[in-house]
Amino acid sequence: MKIAVKKKKKRIPIPQKPPKVENKPKTYNRKKEKTITKGEILEGTSFDE
Repeated sequence: MKIAVKKKKKRIPIPQKPPKVENKPKTYNRKKEKTITKGEILEGTSFDE
């Protein structure tokens, strides 16, 4: 007779989503800032040859 060993299932943590914020003109758009700075950095490095 085989003894079945119950394996504990690893609990996958559910990523918590931040509360959805409507695009308000007063709120600071961090994502847009990141893309802008990334673009500037990439442009800067490409011209420094």
